[in-house]
Amino acid sequence: MLKSLVFVIVCTMSWFTSLAQCNTAYPQDQSPKIASYNIEAYLDHDAKRATCQQTIRWKNTSPDTIRELRMYMYMNAFQGLHTTYLKGGDSNIFGQDLLQRTEKEWGFITINSMEDVNGNSLSQQYVQPNDQNPDDESVVEIALNQPIYPGETQTFTLDFVVKLPKTIVRSGFGKDDFFLFVHWFPQMGVYEQNKSGEWAWNCHQFMRGTEFFADFGDYTIKINASDHLVIGASGCRISEEKIDGRQIIEFQAHDLIDFGWVAYPTYDVYTSTFMDVDIEILMPPEHCAFADRYLKAVEHGLEYLGKNVGKYPYPKITVVDPPVHTLNSGFMEYPMMITGATFFGIPQSVRSVESLVIHEFTHMYFMATLASNEKEEAWLDEGFVTYYEDRILDHYYGDKKSLFNVLGFTSGNAENSRLEYTGLPDPSVGAIARPGWEFRGSYKGLIYAKTATVLKTLEGIVTRPVMDDIIQTYFEAYKFKHPKEADFRGIVDEVLKKYEVELPFDVSMYFDQCLHGTDICDFEVVSIKNNTLHVRQNGGLIVPVEIEIVFEGGKKEVVVWDGKGADKTYSFSEDTSIHSAHIDPEQKIYLDLNFINNSKTKHTNSKPLVKYAAKSQNWIQVLAQLASYLM
Repeated sequence: MLKSLVFVIVCTMSWFTSLAQCNTAYPQDQSPKIASYNIEAYLDHDAKRATCQQTIRWKNTSPDTIRELRMYMYMNAFQGLHTTYLKGGDSNIFGQDLLQRTEKEWGFITINSMEDVNGNSLSQQYVQPNDQNPDDESVVEIALNQPIYPGETQTFTLDFVVKLPKTIVRSGFGKDDFFLFVHWFPQMGVYEQNKSGEWAWNCHQFMRGTEFFADFGDYTIKINASDHLVIGASGCRISEEKIDGRQIIEFQAHDLIDFGWVAYPTYDVYTSTFMDVDIEILMPPEHCAFADRYLKAVEHGLEYLGKNVGKYPYPKITVVDPPVHTLNSGFMEYPMMITGATFFGIPQSVRSVESLVIHEFTHMYFMATLASNEKEEAWLDEGFVTYYEDRILDHYYGDKKSLFNVLGFTSGNAENSRLEYTGLPDPSVGAIARPGWEFRGSYKGLIYAKTATVLKTLEGIVTRPVMDDIIQTYFEAYKFKHPKEADFRGIVDEVLKKYEVELPFDVSMYFDQCLHGTDICDFEVVSIKNNTLHVRQNGGLIVPVEIEIVFEGGKKEVVVWDGKGADKTYSFSEDTSIHSAHIDPEQKIYLDLNFINNSKTKHTNSKPLVKYAAKSQNWIQVLAQLASYLM
């Protein structure tokens, strides 16, 4: 009875206001606006499909004359097991056996007709630039009747039908009329310079281990749906009307790379405003106890990133909590809209909810605003996002206890990220800087966790104020410009030169090793013999490290080892005896796989062993009590 009472109180928190409108007093011309879209979608919720009319306005910003267009047709990745996304992969995803799917549970997208501005029909064919799989239809090529010259903008109209699959990952439908429309319309690829300096279409097929890449533009989306559905979306709701059991809602957004929307009959809508940003949270009634935690996490993200990275460039953020039966729609980010994931019973002391929401919100800076190529250089998004997720959680909830603080056992978010990398079966399994489709495992441990740990290690060496200057300069210089690795590294060099500080390492070599190499870092104090200290680097990563040496009598000395060579010996005057040594006492080198072997003393201290033995005994008792309760 008490639990029910608390639940009701939590679900009627007073901070929510009536439905907020977007703050229109924000810059609406921040991007080059290369690809803009106007779409009218009619949702047939019974058939799980939308019939759509679309207008595309595309600008040729290259020096080339364009004679064909390439567009993503992401939903065709879910036509069946023959597609490149699903072919040869695990047929069991999120606990679903895809082999048992019925025809109605698959999805597709079809362009029924497409015309140029003169009303002439345009022909289309599916192409497979990555793997030549003739059964994959995730990229379509459109032959133009009239070329698009440099600097010219042309407009195209098309009719298309999108049928949602029963959710496999991200987009799809679930029970009780749940619909998530993301990557749901024919979307222009990116015509850009490749690494060789040549202009070409960057429009990869949809493959496992890859996400998305698109140009910026303006969106006007009009959704016609049954009025029993509650609808949320990227962008601002600018008009709404109801006619004969249906609702027509129009959304508008500027300077986005994509647009998503969600519909579900039982959503409760909570709204608030923080730092001039409208926050909209869509929660199933059974999850409303988490609405306040979602809000606080978004506020933390807005505040911290606004101070340490840059101003949030949009007027609104929509947070979608999918129902448990469609949890595989969660854990994702779209411009101005993120999806979380919760289930009943997660205590306040376990901040997995906050960690997820802050992670997805941080994508608004690196995925949505900088918009690097997530297919080819995912680390520029996921790695930076994880680095700031760690910083935000540790800042607001406490260093080394931000992720959970239960019965005396604690862990910080940054610690957990490092453990995801250092705990890999083989941390040297592969390089970070490679396309997502080349990964065959360890994707999250490398792309997310190792990159975040590389950045935290850089921060430890150059100091946090310098690191903040690097990221702020990078964000300001490259927002809305699709930066690449070379762009970020150029900013690092630029900022470090400004400080005119001689660093004990080569930054360029550091990035080459960490991003393109597979060497690991594992410092060890091998031995202490009277006045001689022997240390070792068990991996090949060259990075400078401090060693704190304590002599008998209490005198301390700090030396800096450049990290070069496998072994290093330090000898001191014969009348000096070393008591203990500690490599990296401040744990600046977060990439070090094993902190335990970083120190050694002549005299064994058993207190830590007693401490952890007592804690372990306490946890065993708690687990035993829990097990007896469950049985």
